[in-house]
Amino acid sequence: MIKTYDMETIGDEDYADIAKHLKSSGLIIYPTETSYAVGVDALNNSAVQKVFRLKDRDVGKPLPILVKDLNMLIGLASVNRREEDIISKFWPGVLTILFKSKKIPEKYLFTAGSEFIGARISPHPFVLRLFEEIDFPITATSANLSGKGGISDFNTLLKDKFFTLLPSDKEDIILINGKKLPGGASTIIKVARKKIEIIREGDNNIKERLICSIKNDGNCHNAL
Repeated sequence: MIKTYDMETIGDEDYADIAKHLKSSGLIIYPTETSYAVGVDALNNSAVQKVFRLKDRDVGKPLPILVKDLNMLIGLASVNRREEDIISKFWPGVLTILFKSKKIPEKYLFTAGSEFIGARISPHPFVLRLFEEIDFPITATSANLSGKGGISDFNTLLKDKFFTLLPSDKEDIILINGKKLPGGASTIIKVARKKIEIIREGDNNIKERLICSIKNDGNCHNAL
């Protein structure tokens, strides 16, 4: 069964229900600051398997996650001083950072065996409110079939092939209607000792701000 909540009318009891659903290995499709995403408890491997299966995604490709705050992130990954400085400037926001995992890579399926964890804090109101109800990170991969573009409009999502293939007859799935979203994708970076490597440049014009941050250039005040 597919259950839909509307962002305009969603209430505290609804958030409690959604949290209970996630804690029970449930899957949600929800709005972020860019596009719609597929969310499960990222630390629940059986739930994460559903995401790979539904998206027809290569299990060798890691899934990005959203975290509530720095404390949640530190529970999973090592965060150095330079990364903390970038976090303070760009989070919550459309910047995904690859952090060195503290855990054995094979322990969590969402890492796909990688020694890095891609994470960010989302500024979307739904995500911020949801994290008041849960104490675990959630997956943030786009709600689409693997290799296809992200979907930023709820009505488009309902007509997409990905949605029509959801096994709603076999398990409960929760949809969050956030209507039209900004679209695009987050920028992904890896922070090294002397440079910041841009793994994927998103659609958010963040590169200039990153360069300013690296140089700590006072003339970049307006960009930051």
